[in-house]
Amino acid sequence: MGEEARLAPDQTITSVVSGRQVRLRQPGAALVLIFTNQTTADRATALRTALRERFPDPSAVVIASVVDVSGVPRLMRKMAEGALANRYRELAAALGPGRDPAQYLVMCPDWDGKLPSAFGLSGLESRLGVAVVDASGGIVGTAVGDDLLPAVEALVAPLLA
Repeated sequence: MGEEARLAPDQTITSVVSGRQVRLRQPGAALVLIFTNQTTADRATALRTALRERFPDPSAVVIASVVDVSGVPRLMRKMAEGALANRYRELAAALGPGRDPAQYLVMCPDWDGKLPSAFGLSGLESRLGVAVVDASGGIVGTAVGDDLLPAVEALVAPLLA
């Protein structure tokens, strides 16, 4: 028998603009965390878009971008929050009519940059990291790289079966 499943950190992340909160240990649905930063933001958006096409129901699969902003000095945090909020609004405008941005967009700043390591991820300076968590908070798997769609699909699909 395999090793006991690890639980996600007992932490709540909060999205910019909508204020939507996601409890990592009790997400209530399959949860895909995309760990990104300024360097990988465009790839994170492309992955999120591809995942949403594959898993269109936001109540079955929550996709959250966790943005590493640990390099932002305290005095500049309001500016960083504003930049994230502007990006959220851009993405929300592209959703199209009838889609509640709070359901489809979860974009959370990670001010201390420690969340990826809580999932065993490192080396994300120029690569994306992803963690998949089941509805009960168990870590299903993680992946690091550039072309993560197949790996994430393989982790999420059994959770919906």
